Amino acid sequence: MQTTKEGRRIAWVFVALALIANIAGYSLGFYRQWWWFDRVLHGFTIFALTLWLGIFYFLVALQPYHGRSLRVFLIMLSVGVAAGAIWEVFEWGVDMLASTNVIKGKNDTIWDIIMDTAGAGLAALLIRPFLSDRQDR
Repeated sequence: MQTTKEGRRIAWVFVALALIANIAGYSLGFYRQWWWFDRVLHGFTIFALTLWLGIFYFLVALQPYHGRSLRVFLIMLSVGVAAGAIWEVFEWGVDMLASTNVIKGKNDTIWDIIMDTAGAGLAALLIRPFLSDRQDR
């Protein structure tokens, strides 16, 4: 199983958009301006990261695909949820070390995890079209 050229291109575009949106969120104050920005960005960032990881790093775990759609979904969902959890630990660490207020309380953290899971689930559902059973790239 290989990735398609279109899949690799789309994965890079999504990761670049997520990076730009995260930078813009902090530098332009979108997190303060729009209450929903953090939630949407958590979902989108984990979606982009999960799709990228699936296309570039987890092909071995996803093979052979035939008859294994649940396995593909669960692996990619787990990867995305784990990435979201690691991000939450990072946010907590920033708050501890830099005396900032990145984490706005339990509700913020839970909503972040919910959106991370939604983004990971969406990526896990949508990854199959970007994979190819052909051996050519």
